[in-house]
Amino acid sequence: MALVDLLSRGYFPKELPRPFVTGPFATLVTSTAQLPGDYLERARRGSKLRPAKVCRYSHARGGLLRRKLDICNPLHYYLLSKELISNWPSIANHISGTPLAATSPEFKNTGRAINGQWPRNAQSHLAQVSRLGRKYVLLTDISRFYHSIYTHSIPWAIHTKSVAKANRKFTLLGNKIDYWVRNGQDGQTIGIPIGPDTSLVLAELIMQRCDEALITKIPQVKGYRFIDDYELSFDTRTEAEDAFHVLETCLSDFELALNPKKTEVLELPLPLETSWATKLKLFSFRNTKSGQAADLESFINIAFSLHRENPGDSVLQFAVACLRSVNVNPSNWDLFQRLLLLCVVPNPASFPYVLEQIISRANTGAIPLKSELEEVTNNLIVNHSALKHSSEVANAAWACLALPSVTV
Repeated sequence: MALVDLLSRGYFPKELPRPFVTGPFATLVTSTAQLPGDYLERARRGSKLRPAKVCRYSHARGGLLRRKLDICNPLHYYLLSKELISNWPSIANHISGTPLAATSPEFKNTGRAINGQWPRNAQSHLAQVSRLGRKYVLLTDISRFYHSIYTHSIPWAIHTKSVAKANRKFTLLGNKIDYWVRNGQDGQTIGIPIGPDTSLVLAELIMQRCDEALITKIPQVKGYRFIDDYELSFDTRTEAEDAFHVLETCLSDFELALNPKKTEVLELPLPLETSWATKLKLFSFRNTKSGQAADLESFINIAFSLHRENPGDSVLQFAVACLRSVNVNPSNWDLFQRLLLLCVVPNPASFPYVLEQIISRANTGAIPLKSELEEVTNNLIVNHSALKHSSEVANAAWACLALPSVTV
């Protein structure tokens, strides 16, 4: 793994539209002879690196829900990335995985520079394995996980709390990482940036210590963890409830807390995926012009109904993604676009998926509906820019870049 990969494919949050890239930045800072100075040595002498604030990116998740992502200062992200890459053999020993960790960080040749061992769509497979022979599951996650991570807990995870508290100097790797993280977010000790690949590494440094503590206290535990989301399976409800309290104690050692609103003990069997996802995946489309047109309308009607029944879920995003494999009859192309664009203004989180469909097909010669796209794009910019809704405006800009015929 090279530093250039982490800077080019692991800097911006994955939710940013495709035109927002950091490849040129990565090439520049890893190839120029005049790199930033040794700020760590300055810090040792008492001359601190001036902290920088992160840039907030407000990302639409569906309905009224949003997620605040972070774009780090380039100098501070470079320094943190350089520290991690330079000490990767030592760090790798602490994130090599536990029986519960589905998101152990791995270097990837394509896509994100660092990603979890298992993708989210592997959840069904992991559930099949972990639920086998068990009768109850404990489902829980951590309250405001990335926002609540205490940066000083990073050296605790690497060196143990007692060692880290006794030695606060830069001779400890954990203290250096803690320093770079804090300086990249205006000196704050609470929270780590949401979005860059470095944060997955930092999160797993801490969470795998929690996994180990839980397994030590409950050796028979089965289950998996995606970053901060746990599914643990047990023979009895009492075992599951006891495990909740044990896990709560393990997390408290790192100043983390479980989310009571998202914690429940359920009796098996349970569906391996949501019913709305199954229903959308099983829908089939005819190839004839009239048959496909009717099917497209029926599919979108079903998606709209499921969206209303499950307002907090990514129903429309999933529905639009399901259409990637549909070979749209040229006579139905305008209908196809209008049906997709009906999703956007009521649910802007679906816009990146809609754009992907239109852009990919336009690249093969299909003609976009200019006036309809302009209306939707202008609506998003006018209504969301004043609210500082970053993703709506950024995706509207993407539409204008990728489809030059669309103007604002």
